[in-house]
Amino acid sequence: MTFAADTRPPPIMITKSTQILSRRAAKKATRKQHKAEKKSQALKAYLLGTNNTKPPVKNEPAPATSVGGKASRARLARQSSSGTVATFHSASNEHEWEQHRPQGGAPILSQTLPQHVKIVEYLESKEQEMRVKGRGIRMKERKAVEVDCHGSMESYKFDDEHGSGLCDLSRSQARGVFSFACWSSLTVLPKASSLSAILHLDLSRNELWDISTDALAPLSSTLRTLDISRNWFESLPESIGVLQELNELRASHNLLKPNVAKSLRLDALTNMKQLKMIDVRFNQKCGKRSLLESLQSTLDDKVEVKLTVTYPPPPTDLSTVNEDRVGASPAVRDAKLLRSQLEPWSTMALRRRLVADFGEELTGDGRSWADADVLRGHVMDRLLSVYQEEANKKDIQICADDNNGRAVVHASGVLVEESIRDRVLHELKKLWATSPTGSRERPSICAENYMILCSPSMLESKSQKAAKAAMKLKNYQALWDLAFEAMNSVDPVFASQYTAVAVTHNFVGSPHIDKQNTGPFYGFAVGDFEEGTGNIMVECSCRVVAAVNTKNRMAKVDGRFPHWVGGYGSEVDRYSLIYYRTEGEVDPIGPAVFEVPCG
Repeated sequence: MTFAADTRPPPIMITKSTQILSRRAAKKATRKQHKAEKKSQALKAYLLGTNNTKPPVKNEPAPATSVGGKASRARLARQSSSGTVATFHSASNEHEWEQHRPQGGAPILSQTLPQHVKIVEYLESKEQEMRVKGRGIRMKERKAVEVDCHGSMESYKFDDEHGSGLCDLSRSQARGVFSFACWSSLTVLPKASSLSAILHLDLSRNELWDISTDALAPLSSTLRTLDISRNWFESLPESIGVLQELNELRASHNLLKPNVAKSLRLDALTNMKQLKMIDVRFNQKCGKRSLLESLQSTLDDKVEVKLTVTYPPPPTDLSTVNEDRVGASPAVRDAKLLRSQLEPWSTMALRRRLVADFGEELTGDGRSWADADVLRGHVMDRLLSVYQEEANKKDIQICADDNNGRAVVHASGVLVEESIRDRVLHELKKLWATSPTGSRERPSICAENYMILCSPSMLESKSQKAAKAAMKLKNYQALWDLAFEAMNSVDPVFASQYTAVAVTHNFVGSPHIDKQNTGPFYGFAVGDFEEGTGNIMVECSCRVVAAVNTKNRMAKVDGRFPHWVGGYGSEVDRYSLIYYRTEGEVDPIGPAVFEVPCG
């Protein structure tokens, strides 16, 4: 007698080990959910600039001065209005540039807090003095720079030859998903009498994150150019697959992810037989050369792929002026060079500086400096040239304090009690005497040692990272308590707010911007370096730099401006504590220093 094989799956044996795994998985899921909820609440509070966690009104476009980065604002908008059909607003952009603080310039006085007015007035008078000496009376005031809802200057414009086939919906303050309903909400189709007549659709400079298929279906056999640049797209719209006659796809300055199949819709692009150009430049996550090579090898040879390559990192040769960037990080850049001091600024900030602060409207070949085809290296090259032109003028040489032709003003912090600073110095010497040289938790900064201690308020999460940070704080509790005592003696309010302290030994140079900070930081330095050396150098405006004395002093500086540590010799030691905040209410960007400097 034969028996059929038992095809049933074997019984699941519940053992002690599987029970433990199940409990671990449940705990992990709970922690993950708790962390996500906490992060979402913190993000909303961060972006709203308030402790109230109520999300913003749906479909209300964020103003140009909104706090938080582009990705953070986009994420919050999706959370609060997911799937919302885009709406168009008719608010005038005529004076929008006034609402957006020119990066790299002194703050607009109308946006300055009352307690900072005198500081800003002093810095602006110094900047204006240097600007007039360098550029003449015609540049007594900065030039107005028109910006969009992202704070960006005007860029690509469709040629006039497109004529009546152009539908220009750029700068429409549209947010959400562009669907067929959006067409009916428009009283007039710009330059196009009907959908079938649209050859070139410009949806750039809005806050869109998707386009529905029904919106593009009427254009499937006619549309030649689609511009969705400067929006909030994390992936190319799936609906572009219907555009079989498309010649150009412009998707620069978005939030695209490097997944070629899902994010870049490679299958859809491959099937577009008329496609001649795709522009995905300036998408931060799409910067690997391997991605460019993958797209080029997959798409037809006739398709031009534009992609900004940031990895592998650029060469460190500072003499190569036309490279987009020099140096892989601030640590390897020579802080005495003007280019190194300007490198932390975004390319758009450098473009605005050329126009607003130097009056440079056009390139040598007649293009706008806002044109994305004018690369960062060329913008930087011209910026360095106009700085040099001013530095060569006798009037500038008389009043400039550095070899880059910029004025240096001086500020000093509040002197810390001698008993406190002596104990801090003793504790720091003991710390670094037992730590190996080269122990750096922030390798992009040039320092012999660099350690970060997080506030207990930042360690509430049950993650492994938080557990390690809590253990480190416990090991250095004496130093943390001393650091708190020093800060509390100068600014008790900030002592209750800072979320971390950077503990450094022989920090030098390294021009950078603290992009994660939600407000100014405090710097406090001790050691045997000479008074007047080892200052925190911070750019206050285009032509003004402040040297802030932190030796034995607690000084307040806004690290959202480029800053670095001045030289102090190689045979001495400089220890410092940097108190900063990366969570909570965001302070508006005001002056770079918080006392009226002396010239």
